Amino acid sequence: MKKNTKKKSRKKIIALTSVGVVAAVGGLALYGSAMGSKAEQDADGSGSTTAVVEKMDLRQKVTVSGTVASADQTSVNCDVVGAKVKSVKVKVGDRVKKGDIIAELDDTKLKESLADAQRSLDSAKSVNDISLKAAQRGYDDAVADKDTRSARSSRGMDEAQNEYDKAVKDQTAAYDDYNAAVSTRETAEQTAAEAAETAAEAAVGVSELKGAVKTAKTAADAASAEFDRLALKTETTAEEIEAAKKARDEAKAAYDDANDAYTTAQAELSKLNEYSALCAQDVSSAILREKELYAGLATADKMVDQARLGTENASDTKSDTDREYDKMIAQNRDALDTAKLNLDESLSAPQKQVDDIEEEIEKCVIKAPCDGVITSLSVNEGDTYTGGEIVLIQDDSGFKICASVDQYDISKISKDMDAEITVQAIGAEGMDGKLSFVSPTPAPAEISADGSVSTTDYPIEATLAAPDDALRIGMSAKLVIVTEEKKDVFAVPDNCLQKDSKGWYITVQKEENETEILYVDKGLTTDYYTEISGKDVKEGMEIITPEDDTDSGSVFY
Repeated sequence: MKKNTKKKSRKKIIALTSVGVVAAVGGLALYGSAMGSKAEQDADGSGSTTAVVEKMDLRQKVTVSGTVASADQTSVNCDVVGAKVKSVKVKVGDRVKKGDIIAELDDTKLKESLADAQRSLDSAKSVNDISLKAAQRGYDDAVADKDTRSARSSRGMDEAQNEYDKAVKDQTAAYDDYNAAVSTRETAEQTAAEAAETAAEAAVGVSELKGAVKTAKTAADAASAEFDRLALKTETTAEEIEAAKKARDEAKAAYDDANDAYTTAQAELSKLNEYSALCAQDVSSAILREKELYAGLATADKMVDQARLGTENASDTKSDTDREYDKMIAQNRDALDTAKLNLDESLSAPQKQVDDIEEEIEKCVIKAPCDGVITSLSVNEGDTYTGGEIVLIQDDSGFKICASVDQYDISKISKDMDAEITVQAIGAEGMDGKLSFVSPTPAPAEISADGSVSTTDYPIEATLAAPDDALRIGMSAKLVIVTEEKKDVFAVPDNCLQKDSKGWYITVQKEENETEILYVDKGLTTDYYTEISGKDVKEGMEIITPEDDTDSGSVFY
């Protein structure tokens, strides 16, 4: 155990306009409670102050001041300079819709210039029109000559084509008839085969039915004889007589059914044999027809070949004629295209002058490019507009907070960090927000009248999750940005931590006024508390707060 008798002290400068780093445990009131000290007597009789290791949530924050601004703003200006302001339709505070007229510039001189430019353009068009018409006539004559000669050769080609089409049609019909005859013959053969097969199957059935009739006749005769025998015997009972009679009647009925089926089958077989004979005759006729049509196919093929040769000759004649006149048309088309190009080139300059003046006249009516409120007006009726902003339109349907952070804190924050936003003018309750922009570079330095350069900060912007309806552009706001947070960690008042060559340590109060040095790992530090950790650190552990003195050589912050 080591006695620590060396007194430590700590000095700190707090920049009131910069960073506010606080513990998220209830503010100063909780700090006072945690620091609830008690006096202990050392061996020499002097008193010492103690604190307790506690578990708590720590939060590190950056606090800056800002201003409420519109979510979007548009500076309206005009490209037309040197013209007088004829009218101003708005004033500061007016609400405008997209397309509303804001101001009008005098366009009298522009309209005079437009009339002169239009006359020059019309004159150039007249000269070009004469040249273009002459070139067009030469081209049209060449096209007409080609049409006349081409029409004559086309008629010969059409006639040859008609002959060829007729020969192809006749050839197609001949092949269609032949193919139909083949199909008819094949169908007839199949039908005849099926009819013969059906008749053969029916003949087998008739033979089987004939045997069944013979068997049924034998059974019927036997049953009748048995009935007669029993009827002549005196000892035969009525029941036996009745059973024999029933057997005789059933056998007789079976014989009648078999005989009827045999008779019907014989009639059906006769019909099938007649149908099979007719099918055989159809096959003979189909074969004869197929042979006749096949003989005519060679004649149809020859007619098609002769007609094809005629179309090829007619086509060659037309191609020669068209080629000759296409060359003549191409020469005249080149002349026409050259005339058109000359026209476009000669008209481009005067036409552009007219278009530019018309565009400037249109720009003399300055319209709102978006919805919003006029917050700045830089021109008056009768002024000569020399350029620059005419009005500033701000969109007050959405707000953002504009602020700046100094060089010592900019590295601690980044886009999308949460921020609590307070606008004192509408109430002390904070609103949830998020950083939407963090500039990578500082704002341009400002040079004062004496030539000194002011220190510049880094611009930032924050958006509001649910803007209050009472917000107005230009209100002052405060942003509290959470840069780091630790939950449920061991913490001690930051002046309880000391450091030597081995590292950071705390002095633990033991029994009987004894103390023990406990080395710990240092974590998140706020204005009042510092996170500590280590295997021997326990909640509620009582530690000694070093008394302030002027010797702080071994303490680092």
